[in-house]
Amino acid sequence: MEGYVSLFFTKRGRVTGKNMNQTLEKIYEQLLAEMKEEEDVLGAWDFGSATHGLSDEYSDVDVIFLVKGNAFQRMNEKLPAYMKSVCDEVILCWPETFNNDAITNYGHLIKKGDEFLQFDVFLMNADQLDDFMCRLHYTDLKEENVLFDRTGDVRKLVQAAPKGTLWSSDLKALNETYWFHVNMTIKYLKRRDFFKLNHLMRILMDTHVSVILTGYDRIQWGGTANKLHFVPEEKRRHVMKYGCVEDFEVNRRNLLKEMSWFEEDYGDVCRIKGIPAQAEPAKTVKEIWNKQW
Repeated sequence: MEGYVSLFFTKRGRVTGKNMNQTLEKIYEQLLAEMKEEEDVLGAWDFGSATHGLSDEYSDVDVIFLVKGNAFQRMNEKLPAYMKSVCDEVILCWPETFNNDAITNYGHLIKKGDEFLQFDVFLMNADQLDDFMCRLHYTDLKEENVLFDRTGDVRKLVQAAPKGTLWSSDLKALNETYWFHVNMTIKYLKRRDFFKLNHLMRILMDTHVSVILTGYDRIQWGGTANKLHFVPEEKRRHVMKYGCVEDFEVNRRNLLKEMSWFEEDYGDVCRIKGIPAQAEPAKTVKEIWNKQW
């Protein structure tokens, strides 16, 4: 796109938030300046907490660079040298498990002076934008998130960006899932099998979270960990006792409390959605569970 005026915000405050670590901010600016001159890079945008003005002094950096399709592999090979040029030492570079020919993410632990900082860099293949993981990383992309756009290709993504959605799950299925797995906890509590009980507690927590988000989700971006920050505080507290510990009596008491909270939250969400709440299987499973102690 000849003559296109690039978008390059040198005043990072409007994007990252005024509380971002200043050393990390300077490193970010330096990398952006260097990448802006890289012929294989078409543009870049902020991703993560910075996109939503939620970054603070503990936040890392999440930046996505749009790369020419025929240069994607080459740019992956160049990236380590770029990272070494903006810090004193790269302590660790961790490749994300989803990395493929369409998108890659490298989490870096870097050292600058006496500080150790985290810096995540995504590279996106401009020829594979329909890839699921690519689409996920430009969902709800807005012009204010754009850091620079050498060719106009990032602006095209802004215009074509998929819209995020609010959480929605089948409440009947969630309710049945929850109580089926509650019943399974009996034998693992009695056996004192930490690892299998821990697995079940994670399933129960995820199911409970899904019920809460079905009724109270207010943001169209992020995963459950992000979304939970925007539901009522009381509901957030209702999923904080699922962590499995060595003391099985503590686990039993915590699960008993969580069961009560789940019933309350399930009922509340059913009322929000205007559907009847199932009395079963909760009633029967609780009777079975309570007879064991």
